[in-house]
Amino acid sequence: MNKWFLRENSRRFYRIDVPVRVFMAPSSPIKDLEIYATGMDYFPPIINELIDKQLNSTLYWLHRVQEERDLLEPLFKEIITAIKFLGEGTEKMSRGLNPKNDKVFFFSINKKLAGFHHLDALSKSAPKTYTYLKLIEDKYLFFLNAFTDSIKHSSRSQFKAKFDFAMQFKIDKAIKDFNHPKFEHVPLVRAIVALTSYMNTYTNTFKEICRDNIIRSRPELWPKLIANLSASGIAISFPKTFDNFEKVDVLMFFPENRQILSLHGTVAHIQDNKAKYQTRVAVNFEFPDGKDQDFLIYKIQELELSLCEQLVL
Repeated sequence: MNKWFLRENSRRFYRIDVPVRVFMAPSSPIKDLEIYATGMDYFPPIINELIDKQLNSTLYWLHRVQEERDLLEPLFKEIITAIKFLGEGTEKMSRGLNPKNDKVFFFSINKKLAGFHHLDALSKSAPKTYTYLKLIEDKYLFFLNAFTDSIKHSSRSQFKAKFDFAMQFKIDKAIKDFNHPKFEHVPLVRAIVALTSYMNTYTNTFKEICRDNIIRSRPELWPKLIANLSASGIAISFPKTFDNFEKVDVLMFFPENRQILSLHGTVAHIQDNKAKYQTRVAVNFEFPDGKDQDFLIYKIQELELSLCEQLVL
């Protein structure tokens, strides 16, 4: 049964790619350590591979910067160290360990909240570069403050997160502008782009942890993903993963029907998607009765009809 997703459609139940609001989490979260955690692996090998790639790219381009190098090198190294610090804390949190209980780590947070100490030295000699790196600092401090608030107020039984998922950051807009071909071979620009991507991988992971802990009861906030769905299972790509044969809860929301399905299943297969730096997780459903299965069959048939109507003959 753990190969159902590889058999194309030569199975009992037809499967189809469908956009659906879905929430998936282990059936047994971590409640017996220092801080409540969902139990998901937010740092699978594919994500660590991406982190290493982004860090190496940052150092590669930084090494090729000529102007203001004496100021930029210590600043970039400080920023990288600060990002690693947030990443280390996020990784501990994801495993049910509260970084607050590490006295050395917790004491270091106040130093990091003071901002990047080497940044001001750039303000007069390289004001444009200073502006972009200041935007990186702004985003970093936002997430470090959110992280600090969570570890201070969370417990074994509850994860606290005050997070505005709609928050926009100026550095992200600037990075979009830097994707113009004219900046393709400018070392400083490429170094800033790589550094921001490196930071974003960690901040996005922290945001994912917050989202998974606070939106379970809010289906309107569940991410709308393309799921490979059948009446017997589902496969979705995530920037996180589960354990093989792990028991999971799969919740799906169909707003047009105001219908929420609360299903249980077992992880049948895990496969890395290296092109997107995600993990494809396939789950077999376990049905106590046929009502939910009948609804899924109905929704899949409804979508098939809709796709047929769109065909141009």
